Amino acid sequence: MKPISATLRDHQRRPDRLPHVRVTVRAERWGVPLLPWERLYAGDEGDCPHALAVTGDGAVVRARNDGGAIHVSRVANPGAASSWGVWSKLGDVEADTGVALAARGSEVLLLSVASGGRSLELHRSADGGTTWSAAVALVRESADIGGVALAIRASDGDACAFYISGTTVLKRLRRRAGSWDATGIAWNRGGEVSALTGVGATHDGSDYRLIVSGRAHPAGSKHVWAAFLGDTRFPLDSWSGLNVIAESDASSAREFTGPSVFRPGLVDQRAVFSATDAGSETPARVYTSHPPAFVLGNPEGWSEPEPHEATSAFGLAVATPDAATAWASTPDGVWRARLAPRLDLSEALVEASWRLAPFATRARVVLDDAGGALTGLAPGSTVAISPGYRSAPGEAPEYGLTVNVVIDRVTRESAAGRARVVLECSGHWERLASWRASQVWQTAPGDLSRESLFWLLCARVGVRAGGQGGEDWSRSAPAFVIPPGESALSAARRLLGSSRVAVVPDGQGLAVSVPGDDIAERYGPGAHPVDAVGLGDAAPPTNWVRARGPAHDADAHDFASIYRDGQRLQLVRTLDAGTGAGAQAVAHAAAYLDRDRRERGDGFLVAPFHAGLQLYDAIAVTDERLGLRERPFRIVELGMEYSRRPARAPRYDSVLALGEMD
Repeated sequence: MKPISATLRDHQRRPDRLPHVRVTVRAERWGVPLLPWERLYAGDEGDCPHALAVTGDGAVVRARNDGGAIHVSRVANPGAASSWGVWSKLGDVEADTGVALAARGSEVLLLSVASGGRSLELHRSADGGTTWSAAVALVRESADIGGVALAIRASDGDACAFYISGTTVLKRLRRRAGSWDATGIAWNRGGEVSALTGVGATHDGSDYRLIVSGRAHPAGSKHVWAAFLGDTRFPLDSWSGLNVIAESDASSAREFTGPSVFRPGLVDQRAVFSATDAGSETPARVYTSHPPAFVLGNPEGWSEPEPHEATSAFGLAVATPDAATAWASTPDGVWRARLAPRLDLSEALVEASWRLAPFATRARVVLDDAGGALTGLAPGSTVAISPGYRSAPGEAPEYGLTVNVVIDRVTRESAAGRARVVLECSGHWERLASWRASQVWQTAPGDLSRESLFWLLCARVGVRAGGQGGEDWSRSAPAFVIPPGESALSAARRLLGSSRVAVVPDGQGLAVSVPGDDIAERYGPGAHPVDAVGLGDAAPPTNWVRARGPAHDADAHDFASIYRDGQRLQLVRTLDAGTGAGAQAVAHAAAYLDRDRRERGDGFLVAPFHAGLQLYDAIAVTDERLGLRERPFRIVELGMEYSRRPARAPRYDSVLALGEMD
């Protein structure tokens, strides 16, 4: 049960309860900001290395290396009508090499590679990109310099340049208290790569975040990696490992280039890169990816890359000058995304309901729009529904469980002289159900535990997973394959099928735990009041499971149900059920059948809303008519119904489906 205050727990049992439901809408999905990109400029500039920065007064500064000539652009009041196509030449550089920009207040730094290809040079502007200093050589290398990146620490103006020297060496060059280091220092990950094709960087307020593209050693597979360089939170100048964002086989025609990284909302981390496919009609498409929200360190899991409309072999240059705006550009395009503010719609709430079940979450919200003000609501945003009571001193509201769901559909209604907006929403499981694997993904036995596989799978969908399970979850490391086209929900159910863990929505993510047997609440006389309770008997969805392993098949049966209801067969493919002369296959079949039994609801209970209950909690029910005396049940479906619609009786209930205890 979710911990709730003593005042809230006592109040929800009283006959004079004071309901209160808070409903808020945020332009994000599972804590990750949504970016509604709007294209402001479409020009005819040729594709080439490019960069973008935004000054303290909001001016957008761009640079591009056009065949060995650096051109810069400054737009003081950026908008759709701005003169984005006006450029001025700043100087000559090595053709086809990278260019980088970074800004802090009125200072703008422009990093490039001097003619000859082995000297890193810097232009500086002290007036927001209006005028520029002459180029200053920072360092000279013995090998050609390719990709470059630049980031400034906002707190004090210290900066760091990153550049690729030769084939596999990434170097960093720091500016401390206004002075640049004399030599670049190589990273310690060169042995893990056979080639580097690009680098992007930003400072997150604590450390330098990097996105790197190239080929892995020794396999030669193509990758986009995430990494960081320690600055304040992590040890100074320490390099993290390389965590995969995107990959393709060594023999694939796909190459990754043009990586960059930015922080929409100044809290999220977003990677951007180009994928070039030989023979494709669009040879260089830009993609974006992000880790689950609120993940610190160097995230191991990143979301499935999503395409952006931009096309450039050199990626998308992006800057986030504040928490409400993001800017992006290619040589021939400029985009802006404005992050919508959080909305509190509690005063407009007419009805709210949800249903949380194993592998399913649905919610519905009805809002009064008599004033016609609810025009900005759209699918994709997150709705947070927080039911509670005015139970604190002074009738201040207190809440328990909050359910976060994503809007799937917005319907505007007009009937009986009233205007309403209806939001139909779904949860994390529906997001997993809509995701499909774009390529085969597999691990060998012993490589990753079920726990790690589940976390990485959820991250691929953009959902954070946490919590702990038993040994059958954290130590079992099966061979596992996700074929192209399989949904994440199907793969997750295969991972969970033979384990005793339960997974429930928890804030912006999913939480894994082993359900306990302690009674969370008692219902009946002298305890939490009950409006209705019922017990039923129905045919189960499955009464026969066949687990199919690489070498053995095995069955588990519910013979009583088979005799009465007829066979209801479920086939389960499990790659680690092939040892011990079929013993593992037998155990897996029995575990799948047992999970189906545990998640089946054969009874129901309706009661005044309980703010602390969660899915899979254990409760005890007393009802003399049904012969129930402290009978334990497990909640296998958790519902909430709230209504204050005019001309109808108000309602504020918990609706529970009751399953067997283990």
